[in-house]
Amino acid sequence: MFSKYSLGLIVVGSLFLMLNRLSSEYSEPLALIGFLLLFAAAGAVFIAALKREPGQLKVWSLSVFFIILFVITWAEPFEILRLMTWLKNI
Repeated sequence: MFSKYSLGLIVVGSLFLMLNRLSSEYSEPLALIGFLLLFAAAGAVFIAALKREPGQLKVWSLSVFFIILFVITWAEPFEILRLMTWLKNI
């Protein structure tokens, strides 16, 4: 159950980050929501692993999560730093 939630959160979080990337101006709240959804997905994967859910979906969810984070840090290395600075200035 948590594995399915994590895949859904990964998809929605990635869509928010892609919307932010494709928009003409940078939107910090949109990027923050995308990152929070991705980290909530990671939490759901770890809950699924702790509850020992059957199947390989939790393994796929965890690997997709790390691949997406790798792509984000490779394409936009200072994205998280920009968000941390924005949160500090609020």
